[in-house]
Amino acid sequence: MWISPEAATSYRRCMTTTERPVGEIGEQFDPLNPHSMYDFYTRARAEQPVFYNPRLGFWVVTRYADIDQIENLTGGGTVSANGALNLIKPPCPAALKVIVESGVKVDNSIVDEDPPDHGPKRNALRERLHGKIVQTYEPRIRELVTRKLDGIVDRGEADLVRDYVHEIPAWVIFQLMGVPEEDMEMVREYAKGNGKFGFGIPTDEEQVRDAEGIAKYWEYAKRHVDARLELVATNSGGDDIMSHYIRRMREFEDGRLFSVPDCYTLMLQLLFAGHETTTNSAGNAFRALLEHRDQWNAICADPSLIPAAVDECLRYATPVPHWRRTTLKPLTIGDVTIPAGETVMIALASGNHDDDVFPHGDQLDIHRANARRHLAFGRGRHRCLGEQLALLELKVILEELTRRLPHIELVPGQEWVYNPNVSHRGVEHVLVTWDPTANPPASR
Repeated sequence: MWISPEAATSYRRCMTTTERPVGEIGEQFDPLNPHSMYDFYTRARAEQPVFYNPRLGFWVVTRYADIDQIENLTGGGTVSANGALNLIKPPCPAALKVIVESGVKVDNSIVDEDPPDHGPKRNALRERLHGKIVQTYEPRIRELVTRKLDGIVDRGEADLVRDYVHEIPAWVIFQLMGVPEEDMEMVREYAKGNGKFGFGIPTDEEQVRDAEGIAKYWEYAKRHVDARLELVATNSGGDDIMSHYIRRMREFEDGRLFSVPDCYTLMLQLLFAGHETTTNSAGNAFRALLEHRDQWNAICADPSLIPAAVDECLRYATPVPHWRRTTLKPLTIGDVTIPAGETVMIALASGNHDDDVFPHGDQLDIHRANARRHLAFGRGRHRCLGEQLALLELKVILEELTRRLPHIELVPGQEWVYNPNVSHRGVEHVLVTWDPTANPPASR
């Protein structure tokens, strides 16, 4: 369970007598510090590629090949996806009271389910998120991107996250899920604390505030799904992803997998994942490319390089740096055996910088031949469902920005602030300036 009030007070396991290779690496591990993360992982891969962190109670796996092994085992009886969304910090009593009294009850679904239930649900969603279908969304995405750029091109300064990209992934996934445009700002506001609540270590005060937002988020998800259920029941449902999922689950094996709480959970998860990760990816790409001016200039001069640049930015500045799995059986990684029933944190960001796979992995290179092998979307049966949609959004976002504002410059000395959680890493602001009188003709 992502939020399990019944089990919240006993969420953290008691330490057993199992020997855990902590050492200096394990003691120093701090996934909430994004600024030293990559330097730390370079050292960990060399000195102790699998270690135990006593602060979080997790085993951490840092090498590409080992992460790939775990992902391909997930759902096969040795490693489970269950627990991927468990809270890093159990709710304090006041936050738990908010959750219980509001009736929030998020079930396992898609992200943290194993076979046999996982496959049919995933397939139903893929019918609306595979490559050919996703390509039909491009005109709508480009229209949204153009609208945002129209509002800033003559200003001469902007925050590329807040003023440009922040709303675009939200608009896209909300429209695809059938959320009315007039509700979008309200739902985004509800979701603000979701990442920190689930994947961070907030203070008790922050946790209560975030729990109140999640309670409203949950109520909205329920109302929206209930409305879709009614439309589908009367054969008047639309072609949005949520309506399609409801129809497919009702049809599959006489409705064996159909569950209203499952639909509530899915609505909540997709709304959050669909905009949070893509926004983070875009912000990270802006910073990376503008800090490497030669590579920014290259994609401005040759837009055909943009898809490769997107993959390289996802590798270089991974938007989901860590994810979690649970061992069902003892799992041997190198010379370390992780017992059954343990939480394993796969350090996707570390694997994406592994020099054994990506030579000079700490360097950004948009011409890197194997950048597409990155782990940003995961591996195996739990590979990100929204991969094709995210790639399309990022391509259009960069195409239009480089076409209309190729001369933007980073504001010198700005502070780089990141989301305070272990699983979603995105720079919160990218401040830029430019001379509006030098805008290309297409920007005016």
